[in-house]
Amino acid sequence: MPSTQTLPLAFDVPEFRARLAAVQARMARAKVEALFVISESNISYLTGYQGNSAYIPQGMLVTLQNPEPILILRQMDVWCATATTWLSSANIVAYGERVLGLSLLPVWQEIGRLIRARTGTKHIAVERNGPGLGVDAHAALVDGLGDVALSNADGWFSEIRAVKSAVELKRMTEAARIGEQALLAGIERIAVGTSESEVGATIVGKLCSGLPGTAGSAPIAAVTMPVTPFANAPHLNWSDRVYARGSQTNFELGAFRYRYCAAVSRTVYLGSPPPRLREIDAVVRDAFEATLPAVRTGARCCDVYDTFWKHFDGRGVRKESRIGYGIGIDWTEGSYSLQREDQRELRADSTLHLILGIWEPEEGYVFSETLRVTDSGAQSFCSLPRQLYVID
Repeated sequence: MPSTQTLPLAFDVPEFRARLAAVQARMARAKVEALFVISESNISYLTGYQGNSAYIPQGMLVTLQNPEPILILRQMDVWCATATTWLSSANIVAYGERVLGLSLLPVWQEIGRLIRARTGTKHIAVERNGPGLGVDAHAALVDGLGDVALSNADGWFSEIRAVKSAVELKRMTEAARIGEQALLAGIERIAVGTSESEVGATIVGKLCSGLPGTAGSAPIAAVTMPVTPFANAPHLNWSDRVYARGSQTNFELGAFRYRYCAAVSRTVYLGSPPPRLREIDAVVRDAFEATLPAVRTGARCCDVYDTFWKHFDGRGVRKESRIGYGIGIDWTEGSYSLQREDQRELRADSTLHLILGIWEPEEGYVFSETLRVTDSGAQSFCSLPRQLYVID
């Protein structure tokens, strides 16, 4: 028999209920009585679910009448939900293991039938671009649902999740402390003759072990650490090469607590940094510091972007990418994008990853911190020195 014990919840049940109420209010404004959610991040947001099971079809049904969400999972993952969510057993629904086979389409059909059995509505909102819901899977889900009208619920959760509660901010602060010690451990491991993989393993190990009394977790998003001569490639991990003098490493990593992420980036140089790298570092960090006061309640994303460019433009460093985005569960949230075209206003206690990456054909560099939006400007989760790290 499975254990009846549960793991500690990341948040109190009243907080989960408040989140559910916000989603139900969004549904009411859209005049839909049922919502089917596929994103693992959004499932975790409403239920606390911590299982790593999204490689198989699953989802969450929210209705206006039910005071709890309904999780729909494969049979063996019921125990994951029992251990990590606040839901009653009646709202953890399983499809049988025998449905799984050479094709996942029968699973989506069965999920559609399970949804239909628990709501009599003829209008359901669906996360239409949810992970795993390709063209064929969508058709199978619709077949299982029967004669219902579907509307698109993409983006609803990004809007709701943007503003963090005090406990969410606490979880991100815990993640930030774990990430800092992991990054420092990786930097300390760099030496002539040390393999890149040893440095990566050191960081991942620290992300998992966490700190005394504060467990870490496996990184949901991989640690990136491109090393010379590929230091301008933003999304590479380690390789089987070893470090030599003159190696530059651009670290970007996120640490996680109950899926909540705090990200940080720093550039590290083994040996004597060339003057050009020091010049880039000075320009980027100066623009970063100048941008922080603009990250305040009521400012638009484009205003923050313009502030950065006033201090960055014309100083001899090229940058084509945006300067940041909303961060929270599983790293990116979709709530904000710090670029010229985004006119959304920042709300107090929103969280951003302000990342000033120089990813150009001729050079690479990265510097970032996770920030909290306040009425008086950005409050950083990071306590590391703002510097180019040099290993002699």
